[in-house]
Amino acid sequence: MSIEEILDLEQIEVNIYRGGVFSPESGFLQRTFGGHVAGQSLVSAVRTVDPKYQVHSLHGYFLKGGDARSPTVYSVERIRDGGSFCTRRVSAIQHGETIFSMSASFQTDQSGIEHQDAMPEAPPPDDIPDFKSASRVFDDASFRQFDEWDVRIVPRDQMNFLPGKASQQQVWFRHRDPLPDDPVLHICALAYLSDLTLLGSAQVNHPEERKHLMVASLDHAMWFMRQFRADEWLLYDQSSPSACGGRSLTEGKLYNRYGEMVASVMQEGLTRYVRDFTPPAT
Repeated sequence: MSIEEILDLEQIEVNIYRGGVFSPESGFLQRTFGGHVAGQSLVSAVRTVDPKYQVHSLHGYFLKGGDARSPTVYSVERIRDGGSFCTRRVSAIQHGETIFSMSASFQTDQSGIEHQDAMPEAPPPDDIPDFKSASRVFDDASFRQFDEWDVRIVPRDQMNFLPGKASQQQVWFRHRDPLPDDPVLHICALAYLSDLTLLGSAQVNHPEERKHLMVASLDHAMWFMRQFRADEWLLYDQSSPSACGGRSLTEGKLYNRYGEMVASVMQEGLTRYVRDFTPPAT
């Protein structure tokens, strides 16, 4: 199924949309992939906004695990329509319960001061094996729904670790096939995939313990700075500044190959030991 089909919605009433199921017969995942519901939520918000506004940020909370075999209904609340900004609130609903809540903010084209952090050093993606050949975090069945994405995690021995950073990870990715020249589609596609590897940046320093973790996204925030294409290589520079209390905070900055920062992400996730597991003594 293409990313266009994954993100497509059916309008069933004013401000109410229904998203399709990725593959009801596959049984790949028990729970809905977080990026799927976040991406569809953003699409539903976009459908209610005048095209002169472009999304610049979103803030979402994963409230309950979704049913991967059931469609999701998206209810959009039009919070504000101003001259420069507008705001939407989206509730994603399954079986009568809200599983995800998101606020999205949109802005007209404007100008102001400009600067950005330099893109960190990273080996080029062509020199890195693809995700499935380099990682066992996902088995083949669960990762099959991401086959249209070329995802490459930078090997640990090729990373340039920054002093003072507790946990770091770098990922290159792009959509394998050319996508239409629709900036909104590229933004929603990025929202979809941004949830895939970020929480892994909190686990890379705990290779033995990660096998005994209950892992789930809790909240997810994104800021979109510059236009980009999801079918061209993007570097996802990730880190986890803190993990404690069964939760991990993670952050990511996304750069195109020209060194432009195109987006930034913050996420907190559940990284709790499973029941009956005794962590090693430190």
